[in-house]
Amino acid sequence: MGKYGFYGWETADVRDVYFGLTPRDCYDLLSDVWSAETCAPRMRKEWSPENRTLGQCSITAFLMQDLFGGEVYGIPLEDGSAHCFNDVGGCIFDLTSEQFGERKLNYENCALQERDEHFAKEEKKKRYERLREEFFKTQRPVLFTDRLILRPWHETDAEECYRYARDPDVGPIAGWQAHTSVSNSREIISEVLSSPETYAIVWKRTMLPIGCVGLRFESDLAKESDECDLGYWLGKPYWGRGIMPEAVRALLRHAFEDLGMNRVWCGYYEGNERSKRVQEKCAFRYKWTTDSVDVPQMHEKRKGHVNCLTKEEWRASRMEEQIITVTIRTKGEKCELNDEEIRQWYASHIAQLFDPAYGTPEITVDVKRNEK
Repeated sequence: MGKYGFYGWETADVRDVYFGLTPRDCYDLLSDVWSAETCAPRMRKEWSPENRTLGQCSITAFLMQDLFGGEVYGIPLEDGSAHCFNDVGGCIFDLTSEQFGERKLNYENCALQERDEHFAKEEKKKRYERLREEFFKTQRPVLFTDRLILRPWHETDAEECYRYARDPDVGPIAGWQAHTSVSNSREIISEVLSSPETYAIVWKRTMLPIGCVGLRFESDLAKESDECDLGYWLGKPYWGRGIMPEAVRALLRHAFEDLGMNRVWCGYYEGNERSKRVQEKCAFRYKWTTDSVDVPQMHEKRKGHVNCLTKEEWRASRMEEQIITVTIRTKGEKCELNDEEIRQWYASHIAQLFDPAYGTPEITVDVKRNEK
């Protein structure tokens, strides 16, 4: 980790919920976003790329509050204004402190700053909205499921990555060497896992990465512009919980609906039954087997199996998931509706719970009457 110039950078290790960013990551991204247009008007003439944090304090601090929560406080200045900084559960950082040069600021016993009061000024609100919009343009998509968040990897994830990727039961069976150290994981995050459309699988209960899922383009399998291939791995403590199919389904939806893919390829080596089952659960269809496939990182050859899923097949599989059977028990003669009326009522109401983009679900309602 390199050195930064803003106050509190050494201990600024909190992560935002959506992207897994730390304040240091945000500083790196904002360095390309801060501009004369986002600078406070009274300081705009003095703003320069060399003094990029000038006049950015309040809008930056409230943007950080959007990401990390916590409070925004203000250090009183001689002109009657306040210089804003963040306090997230005792983690204090000030991304825009460099504008003061060598001057020491006092971050103790400062007044709480209210968002509504700051943004009552229309020009400040517009500057904040511009900064926020430009900042989020720098971010790749984040995908959500019931239990997971799929978000980009960051070098600060190295320790958690190493925790699971060092296991000899995780990487070698998928064709890559187990990680040897935290620094090795950090290097792999930087050089491999930071590729577009490669995501850390974050377990919502801990908000920490537990595996990886991603798409590759222009690979040996994906030769057309509307094709990609899928890869994934998961930390061993989380095996057997249906986590990987959940992550893969989210990424497949993103591939077909957001990225415009028409075909997703996926494969596994002989003996990797867990990977095979994930692909079966996600509706992939068998294409071919090759008896001798090079596995460069393992310096060997293996038997490899290739599966594929087209957009049409994916849509059809989604429709299959929308078939539902409901058993309704009534109280005999006390129920004023006949069986057919009950079936129609429940079918029409249950249908509203499904995604209309995939057609009307097939709903079967079985009515059973309790005679007592």
